[in-house]
Amino acid sequence: MAITALKSSPARKISANSINSIPRLHRLPDPVLRLVADLRPSEGRSVTKVAFNSIIFGAMIFALVAVMGLNLALNQDSIKLHRLKFEAIHLADLEEANSQNLARISSPESLAKKARLLGMVPSGTPDFLILNQPKVEEVVAKDKGAKE
Repeated sequence: MAITALKSSPARKISANSINSIPRLHRLPDPVLRLVADLRPSEGRSVTKVAFNSIIFGAMIFALVAVMGLNLALNQDSIKLHRLKFEAIHLADLEEANSQNLARISSPESLAKKARLLGMVPSGTPDFLILNQPKVEEVVAKDKGAKE
């Protein structure tokens, strides 16, 4: 209970002398009230608003620059991927052109023309050797009507 409640309590009537006789440890300190100057800035001073607005504006600009930087970093990979796709298409076209050129050069007509230019001639009918056939000896029969 507060001291004022103790003073006005009808159940307990304590005199002013008895309050002073309460040991200091149990007694509450007397409240000290004083006038405090007005904490609001005067009309001419709006430094706090300007500072707050500049901090918020700076934070927004920093966030915008950070998002743009992050976006550029992420887009670099997509740009590289786009370039690699075009390079792959170009290399596929070159490979197709080279394979068509090789097919044209290695065609039978082209090879025959180049062989003729080098002085080669077509071969005749091939003769085959049969190695496991027995030897046939020629026997010349004498003609009876022929003169010896």
